[in-house]
Amino acid sequence: MVKKIAAVCLMMALGSTVQAEDVSGSRTFIGFEMDNTKTDRSFTLQNGPKVNTSTSNVVEYGARFGAENDEWRTTLLYTYYNDKTDLSEETMNKGSFLMDYFFLTTGTGEVEFKPYIGLHVGYMTYELTDKLFRPGENTTVSNGNGIFYGGQVGVEVLFSELVSLDLAYKYSLTGVTDNQLTSLNSEFSLDNMGSITFSINYFF
Repeated sequence: MVKKIAAVCLMMALGSTVQAEDVSGSRTFIGFEMDNTKTDRSFTLQNGPKVNTSTSNVVEYGARFGAENDEWRTTLLYTYYNDKTDLSEETMNKGSFLMDYFFLTTGTGEVEFKPYIGLHVGYMTYELTDKLFRPGENTTVSNGNGIFYGGQVGVEVLFSELVSLDLAYKYSLTGVTDNQLTSLNSEFSLDNMGSITFSINYFF
């Protein structure tokens, strides 16, 4: 809990610092994002052994809105994921605030490359259902929500004054657990997430 509060406070402090800068050179943008995400989960059922599992190739889709200048970028991001099979269904909704620092700008006059590092913090809901206890019926394994936080590294490619592409890797820690399962002598937690992200931004 202390780490989560510290992460939120750090992002708020960084946001205040950027707002204190000269914002006259900032440009606003909207965009679309697609994330290929791996989730690491752990669960214990009815006082049994702890089981660690992971889900790969989770594809999230999202919308972005933000502003950037030569050195800093702030982004509000919402992403959604849903995957349903014959045996299970997994759903994630995430809203987050990202702050990136461009430490280099290079390229030709027509195409510019801007590598960056950054931090993010957000709030998410996560639900996993599985035909686990009673065949033929979906049982909610987890229905939790909570804060997630982490960092990202990537590069923005500016093709013109209006359009840019963005490729990054983002890693998040989360303490999302299901308190309802605790009353059933079971536990579930979503421990961390790693995402390869691709986005396209339009400046206006």
